[in-house]
Amino acid sequence: MLVTLRELWQATQVCAVVFGDADSPAVVTTDPELSWDDLSAARRQELATLREKPLLTSVAEQAGGAGIALEHPDGTMVLFVELAENRPFTEQDQTLLALLAGHLGQGLNRIHQIDQQRETALALQRAILGPAELPAGFAVRYAPATRPLKVGGDWYDTVTLPDGRIGIVVGDCVGHGLQAATVMGQLRSACRALLLQTADPAQTLTALDRFAVRLPGATCATVFCGVLDPATGDLAYSSAGHPPAVVTHADGTAVLLDQGRSRPLGVRSRTDRPAAHYAVPARATLLLYTDGLVERRRQPLTAGIDRVTTAVQQGRDDTLEELADDVMDGMAPAGGYDDDVALLLYRHPGPLELDFPAEPTRLAPVRSALRGWLARCGIDPSVAQNILVAAGEACANAIEHGHRHRPAGTVRLQAAATADDVHLTITDRGLWRTPQPADNPHRGRGLNLMRALMTEVTVTTGTAGTIVGLQARIPR
Repeated sequence: MLVTLRELWQATQVCAVVFGDADSPAVVTTDPELSWDDLSAARRQELATLREKPLLTSVAEQAGGAGIALEHPDGTMVLFVELAENRPFTEQDQTLLALLAGHLGQGLNRIHQIDQQRETALALQRAILGPAELPAGFAVRYAPATRPLKVGGDWYDTVTLPDGRIGIVVGDCVGHGLQAATVMGQLRSACRALLLQTADPAQTLTALDRFAVRLPGATCATVFCGVLDPATGDLAYSSAGHPPAVVTHADGTAVLLDQGRSRPLGVRSRTDRPAAHYAVPARATLLLYTDGLVERRRQPLTAGIDRVTTAVQQGRDDTLEELADDVMDGMAPAGGYDDDVALLLYRHPGPLELDFPAEPTRLAPVRSALRGWLARCGIDPSVAQNILVAAGEACANAIEHGHRHRPAGTVRLQAAATADDVHLTITDRGLWRTPQPADNPHRGRGLNLMRALMTEVTVTTGTAGTIVGLQARIPR
């Protein structure tokens, strides 16, 4: 736009200055290197004066230039044309500048309204898709087939139940696009409410049937509904015509959860919906997905399920976030997904996260919590003992050194397990004191002990604090 104005008047420069709430006005010019502070004091005064003039009234009294003020979504914009030497600014020029400024102001307001509408639409889409925060141990990915929509007919959900169990749902409505998204949002909300009421997958799907037959477009939707106990790994589940979930054990063995299957939603039947149970073993990965991830033209569905199973097997020692990315990227067709895709991963048990005061009396409860978590991970007792000792040393150092100048501080311990490794981080807000073995030969051995017990030890210091990373290999 500015370049066009410069060419129209054969100007030496054109600039647009927006006077808003910021400390300095925003400047856009045909010279990209120019900022507000680079303008001369006289030019800044001219622009400020133009700001006070009536809107859409061109002014050409300034020597060598003409300007006009117009409405901008962020305040008032001043458009200034710096004319070539001896170039007059005629009455026709003033009329043309006012006309162009009016169109520009209308265009800016329309763009602002479109941006606001887009942000509102995206916020609503995100709200109907699923929870913004997931329970510990979960990762999700979502890819709608229809752009620029952020949602389609597929969905995922996690519902924390009053007794501490977690409802997990992945569903797929017929079709995609905006119409399927509106049906999906209603089914997701209904399923969430039913799970909170019954906490039984088969009963939830039975009740969802009655809702689906009254909702246009919901018939033949498929749903996998489960209730997971994160403490024990027990999973109760029921499937309404949905592809089977995949459980990959730490040793690479894979199991398809193909029990508890029945018809899609809204399809009449006299038989009750069945339920099934499965005990997710330690360090195993559970994968729920929609058929857009595995279904390909001229290929059986089983071929896609085999491919995604292999992908999870190969990535069982990755973090869940890394695994989710790898599965989505590795399963994507050459031209991208042509159907909606929802993917949900869970690794049992979920990671341990503890925040505790930097006080020595807190070490015993932390050690107890870590011991219980390692047992749920199925870690060999000798390896678990090494981890407990190393983590205890790291926590003690964080309390003693990291918070010696901040006694009211906190320490964070995070632990996560993959198929072959246990990863821990201990974070404090301070800086460790440099060891002085000559001053006290009986101190400063904590790091050496950690390195002797762990496969890998890292210590990262910075102005925000110190992070100790511990990694232990799990023998097979």
